[in-house]
Amino acid sequence: MFNLFKKKEESKSEVKKNIKPIVTNIAELCKPCAYVDPNENIREIIQSLKDTLEAKKGLGLTANQIGINKRISYIKIPKRINKNKEIQYNELILINAKIIEKDRPIRINNESCLSFPGINVTTKRYVFITVEYLNEKMELQTAMFQDLESLVIQHEVAHQKGKTIFDFKWRKK
Repeated sequence: MFNLFKKKEESKSEVKKNIKPIVTNIAELCKPCAYVDPNENIREIIQSLKDTLEAKKGLGLTANQIGINKRISYIKIPKRINKNKEIQYNELILINAKIIEKDRPIRINNESCLSFPGINVTTKRYVFITVEYLNEKMELQTAMFQDLESLVIQHEVAHQKGKTIFDFKWRKK
């Protein structure tokens, strides 16, 4: 009886991760993603994004990077919350996202992407953006972002549109 109880306890504690391989084929990544219908069940896609991003130790991931042609991005930005270096994460699901305002162009050195390991590109991004998107509950949101959150969101929204870091390469005037 004790062994049977222990097996049940172990199986409950095991969490099955849904880690997907990262797409590295640029032709696939350059295809604009399909819009998500508000009635669509996307829980499994979101969980795959979360599990894969956790395994790959990135800041953001879009569905096309795991082989799913949908406009869904998951972002997880670390923030230090006290002097003890305790870290809290700001997590965000962006569905059918659209940047509606941007301000203060900035040159970003060494932007990288999970789909292009070992490659860094100097890109043009914006410090401040306003984004319109659906959240995980399919509620329309409009929010302003700045700094690192702004940069990561721009990167992931670009993936939703079939764009990569190479499309945002910094060019001298």
